Amino acid sequence: MAVSAHRAESSFDRYIAEIRSVWGDGKDPQLPFKVRAVMEKMLASTSPDEPWMAQLIGEAKPSRELYRDPDHGFIQMGHVHQQGHGNTPHDHGPCWVVYGSYTGMTEIALYRRTDDGKEPGRATLEKKDLNRLSPGVAYPYLPGDIHATRAVQGPALVFRFLSYDLEKIQRYRYNLEKGTVVPV
Repeated sequence: MAVSAHRAESSFDRYIAEIRSVWGDGKDPQLPFKVRAVMEKMLASTSPDEPWMAQLIGEAKPSRELYRDPDHGFIQMGHVHQQGHGNTPHDHGPCWVVYGSYTGMTEIALYRRTDDGKEPGRATLEKKDLNRLSPGVAYPYLPGDIHATRAVQGPALVFRFLSYDLEKIQRYRYNLEKGTVVPV
């Protein structure tokens, strides 16, 4: 969604520039929390009338890649989820993610494994926390965090910052009812 040079810089352009400025070598353990702060600033300062945001709201796509960094490999996604939309518990493997809300309310349940992980394909989980993303709020989830999202007030416009391309790493999806885990 990069804006051409002849137009005014958007809040999204400033957001990406600020992420790039704090990125460094990408290995700072505080980086997910720095990205959270930058995202919350963008969420609070962007008008729904700003062209890039108005387009995102108007298209209302369930998933859209907004930016892929050519140097650092991080990806910024935008999601418009209708009330009730959710997903099953999953992790992002060795990667981390920051979810932030622009509109609506999204709950993100955080789980912990209660088994020893020694039986292939089997996993038992228990809920350990529940975060509520209201407009302007963002939460980081660190490597290995098992989480599931659900839009409880919609439409919910959620920003999802990925530290790396999830298609290029090993990650897992969990089934609470069956007690199973499968690679994604």
